[in-house]
Amino acid sequence: MFGKRITVSVHGGDELGRHRIVRTLRGLPGIGVVRGDERAVVEVLLMGRHDGGAAGRLRSMAREGRAPLVVVAEELGETELMAVSEYGVRAVLWSHRLTPGRLSRAVHNAAGCCPPLPIGAARGY
Repeated sequence: MFGKRITVSVHGGDELGRHRIVRTLRGLPGIGVVRGDERAVVEVLLMGRHDGGAAGRLRSMAREGRAPLVVVAEELGETELMAVSEYGVRAVLWSHRLTPGRLSRAVHNAAGCCPPLPIGAARGY
C-alpha cells in the first residue's frame, strides 16, 4: 500500500454529508475518491440520525465483502451498534468530532497501511 493512492468510495443517504466527506478526502494526501459503483480499497458509510436505511445499507455492504468499512455516524442506536459490531467495521468516527486527520487515520488503518496507535495516543494523552 505504501506509495500508492488509497481509493475510497463514500456511501450514505445524506447527499450534503457525502459531499462534505468527499471534499475532505480529496484534500488528503495519498487518498483518491472513486464513485460508489467503482471498486475501492476502503468504503466510508455515513449513518445519519434520520437515515432509517443506514443499518440495512451497512449489512448489505458487509455481506458483499467489497472492502473494509469506515462508518461516520451522527449517533448510533442499538440496531446500528449491533450491525457495526457484527459486520466488523474497521472504525467508527463521530461526525461532530470529525477532522481531516481522524478521517485520514481511519482510512489508512482500514486499508492496512498504518500500525495501530497506542491507546494513550489514540485518546489524545
